[in-house]
Amino acid sequence: MFLRKLTVMVAPLLMALALCVLLPVMNGLGFWSNVLKGVLLGITLALLLPLSGAGRRREPFAGLLWIPALLLTGVVAYQYLDSMALANLPVLDMLATRDGQVVLVECTFIGYMETQCIRTRK
Repeated sequence: MFLRKLTVMVAPLLMALALCVLLPVMNGLGFWSNVLKGVLLGITLALLLPLSGAGRRREPFAGLLWIPALLLTGVVAYQYLDSMALANLPVLDMLATRDGQVVLVECTFIGYMETQCIRTRK
């Protein structure tokens, strides 16, 4: 029982430490820097409870998260193509952004949803 409690307390701290070490290393990759950081943050958030030994209950509809994850992946792909001046569709101008924080948040959600889809797959 003590080891389980210790794991619940230590695992999140170790994950935070690993992110603090890894995120600055990924700064020089341009657009892909925010994509990789976001996906890594999403994966970490999705695995936070399972790696701590909590959150064993399965959500029956988590398998459907691949649909919004796929849509967000398409948005990020369009943002990349727009930033490289390879695609410029007036209809999709509202999706285009040069702000890396927006891409970071989108990719965090993508990483979280994809990890949950994989974890809850039967």
